[in-house]
Amino acid sequence: MFLITPASRLVRVFAFGLCLLCACRDSGRSGLTRALCGRGTVAVLAGSELLEMHVDGTTLVDVARMPGVLGVLRARADAPLPSALVGAHLDGVLVEGNAARALAGAQDSVARHLASYASLPGLQGLYLSPLAALYVLDPTREWTPALRQGMAEVARRLIAGAEPPRMSSFPDVLRRIAPVEVMVLLRSGKHARLWRSARGTSFARALVTACDVARKRWLEREQAMGGPLDKSLPRLDVEVSLLSDDGEIGVHEKAFIDRVVGPTHGVGYEHKGAWRYLLPEDTHKPGSGKPSDAYLRLLAEEGLPASALSGAELRLYRMAVHTVGVSPAPAPAGVQATPVQDEISPVHAPSEILGR
Repeated sequence: MFLITPASRLVRVFAFGLCLLCACRDSGRSGLTRALCGRGTVAVLAGSELLEMHVDGTTLVDVARMPGVLGVLRARADAPLPSALVGAHLDGVLVEGNAARALAGAQDSVARHLASYASLPGLQGLYLSPLAALYVLDPTREWTPALRQGMAEVARRLIAGAEPPRMSSFPDVLRRIAPVEVMVLLRSGKHARLWRSARGTSFARALVTACDVARKRWLEREQAMGGPLDKSLPRLDVEVSLLSDDGEIGVHEKAFIDRVVGPTHGVGYEHKGAWRYLLPEDTHKPGSGKPSDAYLRLLAEEGLPASALSGAELRLYRMAVHTVGVSPAPAPAGVQATPVQDEISPVHAPSEILGR
């Protein structure tokens, strides 16, 4: 997960290592066992067999013994499940594949949505299989609007050429250590002009790197991009997004891939340390076929055969793009803007923008 304190991270890394040994002995549930390692307390819905699993660093509890959480699962899909999980001191929920049958009559319930592998606000898919789907709390669910907007403004100044701020000046929530990928996008109206992403050990580091890469890319292709960056930037929106997986796809059958990858998802895979993905608009562009076809296109681009899709060396994920914040263009579209001092002023600390 993204938000893990250094001490708890060491515990989870140790638990993960132990779970790899367990997974080797349990080929039928190895992926789920691995995903559950070190996850704290997880509620299980409609899965008596799942409750019998023993996973290091994780306690599985029957949600039937938690009336408050069960009531939210039976409620309509807009019910606040993340708040219910936090209130019950739960770190996630494991939904057995036939959970929808156990809640017959609740046609638009939270449980039915989770059992059908749908995405819900405040939750992040972790592992998806016909056996069960594992969801955990989205670590960005409590980021304030001011924080989100502030990061977009910081990105605008960095792309304009400001000196990067000190890492220590970012809020703690953005400096916590965990792998993360951040994308910055320059948009003119609905048209994306340029985007770049970067991976880092924290949101703050990845954001600074992504802005630097985007700025350098524009400067390298200045003529093709329509002119100097300082002339164009005041007419462009700057978007900051978090690229994250919304669940490892545990079964590589095309029918199952097409079932779990929804319209808002992209596709991605990890292969021998390399990470490749397609954003949602590329995954679902008109005439491109199903999500499983998008995987085949992605494999072909990397020189891998179609047979690799079912291979054990490939780990498949569905990708989600979470918009963190948007810095609107200061100048109206079509108006020739002159860069103002604020566009290129140094950012000594994000708190200058966040007003802290």
